[in-house]
Amino acid sequence: MKTYILTTLTILAFTFTAFAQKGIKSVKKEERKAQKIAFITERLTLTPEESKALWPVYEQREEDRKAARKRIKGEKKDHPKKKIEEMTDAEVKMLLNKTLERKEADLIIDKKYNEKFLSILPPKKVAKLYHIEREFRKYKKEQRSLKK
Repeated sequence: MKTYILTTLTILAFTFTAFAQKGIKSVKKEERKAQKIAFITERLTLTPEESKALWPVYEQREEDRKAARKRIKGEKKDHPKKKIEEMTDAEVKMLLNKTLERKEADLIIDKKYNEKFLSILPPKKVAKLYHIEREFRKYKKEQRSLKK
């Protein structure tokens, strides 16, 4: 019950803060973030103590991933969206290399944060965390496809 109340309060705090300070796009981003926190917290059955310790570390991992992707991707205007059929071989090779660089950066970050997660949560919950993240991505993808 405490976890449910904590999750609900967290979602409300994120939603109200986002709505009061930012535009619609940011609100949607904050809502998605709050949904993710609630989804993971509920499925992992995090205690309030675990939740308090986990979320700052989790958010830092997400920020590190975002920064790495931004560094690898570069400016969007340097890489206009094209279908693969419209790209030159050199552009496709560059795309493949950037994809591998992103995966490698994610792996390095995941290894670093895996140790931090293990210092907060038992190993079984850390393993479940990764599984639940995949479930959430699948859930959001299904929601988007239903809206279309």
